[in-house]
Amino acid sequence: MSSKGKKAEVFPKSHRVRKRREFLEIQGSGSRLTLPSCIVLLYPRLDNNPARLGITVTRKFGNAVARNRAKRLLREVFRRSPELFPSGIDLVVIPKSPGVEPDGRPRSWAALRGEWEKASRLVASRAAALRRTLAETSATAHTGPQRGPRR
Repeated sequence: MSSKGKKAEVFPKSHRVRKRREFLEIQGSGSRLTLPSCIVLLYPRLDNNPARLGITVTRKFGNAVARNRAKRLLREVFRRSPELFPSGIDLVVIPKSPGVEPDGRPRSWAALRGEWEKASRLVASRAAALRRTLAETSATAHTGPQRGPRR
């Protein structure tokens, strides 16, 4: 594979939630959506940069192989389908089940993407409402009395 092809497959740092304090902020104050396979926490940002993804999987989910597979599948859906995720939002996804379909087969990328496609309208509308609220609160927070320069 050429280096160009490999570069296109990268999940850049700018699209990831990376710091513990960011995860804690999102988990503490984020808006919660429940999907069949995962819990999604949405947190608005003032910028219009692409959505960022954070994934949290506990040991209760399964062994390391199951946890890593779940994270890989979620990252791939996020990376390959950016149109499903509105800009200016951070998401923390917590998988609920170890990636198994009702008939016992392992969950596929296509099945997970289909689930996100169904939920994309709900995610977009919730994200828009959160961003409006954030914009309103930040606009009113800075309209207080202005102080002159300190001497």
